[in-house]
Amino acid sequence: VAGPIEHSPWYTATLYCTLIFAYYVWDTANSQKNHFRMQRAGTYVARPMAFPQLPWQTLKDPKYLKTERGSLLLISGWWKYARKIHYAADLVMSLCWGLICGFGSWIPFMYFAFFFTHLMHRAVRDAERCAKKYGKDWEKYCTIV
Repeated sequence: VAGPIEHSPWYTATLYCTLIFAYYVWDTANSQKNHFRMQRAGTYVARPMAFPQLPWQTLKDPKYLKTERGSLLLISGWWKYARKIHYAADLVMSLCWGLICGFGSWIPFMYFAFFFTHLMHRAVRDAERCAKKYGKDWEKYCTIV
């Protein structure tokens, strides 16, 4: 059995801050997407006592691209920076969990490897599905985001 893993305080603090920031991006990006959908459907209800309440979860006057099909594609908040920003944040979190375990074994990185493969396949599949579904509107969306 190996002894305890020791990292420098800077390494640990950097990973911790990276993990917290990635969680913030992941949580607020998903909240923005879900709140946007609920706002458009007229079902959004603010829940100030829900946990966690992070700043920038709900976009005021969100920008979107209206497609010929009538669908709305969000192009503001985190979604103006990347189409799958919540996937990127999820991957960063899983990598941080492996990195804090050190490099004595490949096992802590199995989750990241599996998750990376899973999310990349899903992203490609989603892009193909959206290209078929939205046509030229998807091309326009891809130039914006």
